[in-house]
Amino acid sequence: MAVRTFKRYAHAQDVPATAVRLVLREIDGEVVADVEWPANTLTDGGNYLYPTDVPLAIERADDVCDHYGLTEVAVVTSDPHLWNPAWGYLSP
Repeated sequence: MAVRTFKRYAHAQDVPATAVRLVLREIDGEVVADVEWPANTLTDGGNYLYPTDVPLAIERADDVCDHYGLTEVAVVTSDPHLWNPAWGYLSP
């Protein structure tokens, strides 16, 4: 099975309007992600209302891409050390 590659952005405003944002943060020592997406012709902009375990957040982000015509899941973090290689490859 091929390792999935995710592009990393330090700031959410740098993410293309065609991508779902997976915003990493740390809460009580655990890395979680918020899932956010921009408005387009198929949906209003939105987000899941609570931080989520990263693998589940990736699944949710993929679902948003599939249903709303977005083209990628972009990882937003200023600290690449929050990323676990088990989730895929994080490109700079």
